[in-house]
Amino acid sequence: MDTTAPNPRLREALIDYGIPLLLAMPALLMLWVTPRLMTGPPVPRPIGAGGSQGVYATGATYLFVAAIFLPLVVRRRYPLSVLGVTTALSGLFAFLPNPPAPTQLAPLLALYVVGTLRDRRTVLTCYALVTGFTMAMVLRPFTGISWVADAVSVATSFGVAAAVGDATRSRRAYIAAIEQRAIDAERTREDEARRRVEEERLRIARELHDVTAHSLSIIALQAGAAEKAVRRDPDSAIAALHTIRVTSKDSLEELRAMLGVLRSAEEDAPLSPAGRLERLPELVAAVEQAGVHVTLDIGHDLGDIPAYADVSAYRIVQEAITNVARHAQASSARVVVSRAGEELVLEISDDGRGATAETAVEGHGIAGMRERVAALGGTFEAGPVRGGGFRVAARLPLARGAQRRDG
Repeated sequence: MDTTAPNPRLREALIDYGIPLLLAMPALLMLWVTPRLMTGPPVPRPIGAGGSQGVYATGATYLFVAAIFLPLVVRRRYPLSVLGVTTALSGLFAFLPNPPAPTQLAPLLALYVVGTLRDRRTVLTCYALVTGFTMAMVLRPFTGISWVADAVSVATSFGVAAAVGDATRSRRAYIAAIEQRAIDAERTREDEARRRVEEERLRIARELHDVTAHSLSIIALQAGAAEKAVRRDPDSAIAALHTIRVTSKDSLEELRAMLGVLRSAEEDAPLSPAGRLERLPELVAAVEQAGVHVTLDIGHDLGDIPAYADVSAYRIVQEAITNVARHAQASSARVVVSRAGEELVLEISDDGRGATAETAVEGHGIAGMRERVAALGGTFEAGPVRGGGFRVAARLPLARGAQRRDG
């Protein structure tokens, strides 16, 4: 435990009690010193309309001065009340025939505190009232030339106190606003970082699902076909094993590419492992070897589509025909990729059993395709077809100003 750190409560107490004591000391000292510096008899001072009394301080005079500064102890808790009390007592002290003492320091400090805690309109109102009351109690206008200078001195001293207090309040508010903006900015950065991490996590999960689900499905289907054909049709078994080897090799390459993206520190690193529409024939050939005849219809005007749409379209087709091979029990499927204006249109359909009550729940594959399309601002549909089969359709916008791939 750090025992050298100042206690906040102790520090506040020292300020609350110490400042009034420091201000009262000159006034009390002046009451004690002034009579001792005089060389002549006491000089009478007028009281009110004309009474007189000597300048020597009594015990009551010391108590009066102490009472003027005592309310300053609670000045921050009751700023307006303390200002009113100190102003009234200070003015009354000056009005009565008392020895001279700087009791005006008390309302000056009280007005400064009001300036630090209240709005500017309140400060100006208090300044006008305090200045007017003090002038009325202390000055006797038109009785001599010096009253003008005294009036200017009173107005200036209270004006400086009010101005410094208001400036202090404005500075504190400015610093507090800067600190709050810094806190908000830090919170925003943290939220943005968490959002980016979550998006990256979902993207990685989607990519891993696309790569592993497709490849492992093809490998499992080909391994089953090879196992059945190894004795009666060795050539078919060899072809199935070849497909397994090629598929596993491609999957490893894609996984290495994905890991390279994740490890890359460059901001312009690709967001996905290689997988383009130009590789669809290889994808279709692997599915056909699993026993599903696939008709591939690719448009001729796809050479300049953006890379983000190219990769996303490939992944959508990959996932869709993988689902056909794994779940649809279909004998044929059709893949159509075309361009309609500034949209890339995908349609994958099959003649399988479609969705039943047991399989109607949307799985990770369809959810991943839907997320891909939604991330690009496109539209997505997936569902059973009347008369049997299943259909996946997506439209991906191309007008995003992305870098075009080379034909």
